[in-house]
Amino acid sequence: MGKVRAKRVSRQIRFTLASKLTVAFAAVAVVPIVAVAGLAQRLIEQRYRGEFIRSLDAAQRDVVTEYDRAAGEVAAVAKRLARADDPVVGQLLLDLAKGGLDEERERSLLHRAPEQMRAAGLDFLQLVDDRAVVLAAGHYPGRAGQKDEAAVARGRRHPGKPMLVMARVVAGGQQRDALMIEVAQRVETDYARLTVVTGREVSSAFLERLKLPARLVGEGGKQLAVSSRGFPTRPYPRRAIELPGADAPARVEVAVPDEELDRALSWIRALAGAVTAGGLALALLLGFLVARRIARPLGALAEGARRVAAGDLDAVVDVHTRDEVGDLARTFNAMIRELGEAQGRLVHAERVAAWREIAQRIAHEIKNPLTPIQMAIETLQRARKAKPQLFEEIFDESSRTILEEVARLKHIVAEFSAFARMPEPQLQPVDVREIVEGALGLYAGAEVTIERTFDADLQVNADREQLQQVLRNLLENARDAAAEVTERRATIRVSARRVGERVEIAIADSGPGITAEARARLFTPYFTTKAHGTGLGLAIVHRIVTDHGGEIRVGGAEGEGAVFALSLPSFDSGSQRTRLRTDGEGVSG
Repeated sequence: MGKVRAKRVSRQIRFTLASKLTVAFAAVAVVPIVAVAGLAQRLIEQRYRGEFIRSLDAAQRDVVTEYDRAAGEVAAVAKRLARADDPVVGQLLLDLAKGGLDEERERSLLHRAPEQMRAAGLDFLQLVDDRAVVLAAGHYPGRAGQKDEAAVARGRRHPGKPMLVMARVVAGGQQRDALMIEVAQRVETDYARLTVVTGREVSSAFLERLKLPARLVGEGGKQLAVSSRGFPTRPYPRRAIELPGADAPARVEVAVPDEELDRALSWIRALAGAVTAGGLALALLLGFLVARRIARPLGALAEGARRVAAGDLDAVVDVHTRDEVGDLARTFNAMIRELGEAQGRLVHAERVAAWREIAQRIAHEIKNPLTPIQMAIETLQRARKAKPQLFEEIFDESSRTILEEVARLKHIVAEFSAFARMPEPQLQPVDVREIVEGALGLYAGAEVTIERTFDADLQVNADREQLQQVLRNLLENARDAAAEVTERRATIRVSARRVGERVEIAIADSGPGITAEARARLFTPYFTTKAHGTGLGLAIVHRIVTDHGGEIRVGGAEGEGAVFALSLPSFDSGSQRTRLRTDGEGVSG
């Protein structure tokens, strides 16, 4: 499992390094393409914007030229009509000198004014006497008899000057307001005065002479006319050109279509996108190949380092490149060889030291029983010679001593043998309460109080005999520790409970507790805090628990007793029973 996890992590590291290198290659390839595409787009936009400005400047000049041309024509017509020798105006001056117009003359003038207006190419013609009474209006016959003081005032103040004016006209029987370029021209004789007002409408015909889409906008932003090309609703580059005139402010708006710019920019974007996509794909491919070539030996080095960290000193990194990575791999392999040799020497030294310690332990443990045995034999020899009558009594006492010490020697040898030849656990479902109660049965009637706390239906997957050995060892230590404190009754508390998917068995005593120094070495072989003992009891406990896939912890405060807690995997009845049944069938078959 550890090796599989190490390979997965190594693969993730290689992929991460390859990804970073691949992204770096892609960025190096794509950034210049994007920059060039952006620069090209900006240059084309600037070029078109310059052309737009030139087109708008030309359109502005065309508007001014067309306005001046129309205003000049209106002023010329006004000057030509406003003369005493003009048939219509001259006759009208004579009539005014005689006192005014009769009905027949008014009707005649009413019909002749529109004809004369159309003949002069005008859209507005009005004849006003010196009292501001309209005598004839070709654009609006119904105006006859009404007053137009503004026209007389313009004729007096600005004679012959074109001005923009909103005027009411009649066309096709419909009245409408129209924007006019008007010129008021006075005609004076010794016997009469008359104001001739001529005008031409600024309409779509005016806009048609422009080369760009245009529209005419009056006061308040009201659209008065639009060219046949229409006027775009989208935000084209445009310009508003104010027309001269104080009475009726108006402007001409022109726009430059930018579809061609949009097409050019779209083409550039499409081309840039295609080039970017192609460059990105090529960069990713090249980056991946190069990154893989670089990352593979690094990944091999990382895997080798993990194998070494896991204890495999036979790991060899197979890298044949001639660059710095190859040098690193060769140095790594040399380092591992040296490390293996050093570890071999260290293991040999540790084995020698361990055998020395074992020999010293065995010698010490055997020496202790041999002294009483020797003394007992010497006592028998002296008693046989000196006190024959007491020999039988001394013989019995010395025999007991010798037998006790021999039993002690057997126990020492058995413990060493058990630690050296610990068998593999034979796992099977074990009832926790049953096995704990079996171990506690040895202490029935002893001078110790046993307190029990068990959860229901607890089972672990364990070797029954080895687990009983663990419990007996821990209970024996707990009883000895509790007996050391004489001022309170010796008590052992045993509990078993489920913790997640594990079962925890805790044995607590009322003894003096364990010091921090002793706790750190408690499960080390040959370490003991007792006056007599091999120091292998807790080492055997630790090994058995570890072989069962469990763990053992030591708790409790010094002076308040010790707590040994075993944590073992709980028994999964479904999968475990299926496995046991399959194993059994395999044996019988």
